[in-house]
Amino acid sequence: MSGRKPSNKPGNKVTPTSTALPARVMLFQPSQRPRFMEGNWFATTFGQCRVTGRLGQRHADVMESILWAAEKSRNIDDGGIELLVDPAKVRRILSDKQYSHQRIRVFIKELRAAVVEIITPEMEEDDDPIIGGLLDRVRPSPMTRHDPLTGKSRKLWRVRLGDALVIMIEKDIKLYYKPEPITRLKHGVSQALVRHVLTHQSQPKGGWHLDTLLKAVCGENVSSQNIRNGRRRIKEDAELLLKIGITIDENNRIKRFALDEWRATAAR
Repeated sequence: MSGRKPSNKPGNKVTPTSTALPARVMLFQPSQRPRFMEGNWFATTFGQCRVTGRLGQRHADVMESILWAAEKSRNIDDGGIELLVDPAKVRRILSDKQYSHQRIRVFIKELRAAVVEIITPEMEEDDDPIIGGLLDRVRPSPMTRHDPLTGKSRKLWRVRLGDALVIMIEKDIKLYYKPEPITRLKHGVSQALVRHVLTHQSQPKGGWHLDTLLKAVCGENVSSQNIRNGRRRIKEDAELLLKIGITIDENNRIKRFALDEWRATAAR
């Protein structure tokens, strides 16, 4: 096997937290209770996406937490990527009270089962569309770590990334940010909005119109009722959004102010 020099430090030392395409093409539904999708195409200005499976913002939380918590990475001869991950760190990122193993396993199973297809204007001209999964497998590693809660040792995970995620990490705009504050937001639409905002290095003068962002994360054909619901939920998360570095003013303008630890660093 070949690969990069391994690092023992999590937090974007071996892989980005995410890339731009998932948020830009609505790969994850703007909900914490997503519906099962059966291959309907969704089009945005950045490209088209089709998902067969159930992918929502909690699935994005789990995927980003795994990438953030990765301690080592190795490239597999067939082009895959395998990460060494401490599941206890993933649970701590996901929740203050910590998700149970069983609940995380449900999200991982759904991430493994989902098949995604992404086509961008650039890919139509120069490359094949992205087709595949996000996670291939998660299995116990021979490596263990002392668990101070039980006094025993716990096994780490060996996480094999799916083909679609590998391609995005290799070819898409890489994003580096802490996933933990996003996981604390109450509403999926707030999470989707933050993830979309973080794909932009600059913002419009005066900020984004809230309704414009809602259409970007919910689809251009989103109903007026869902727009109203989205506005209300975003405002319910206003305090948590402020901690992330995102404000909403009285004119329903969304603005991002500079927080060094939250600036999404993009690099191809």
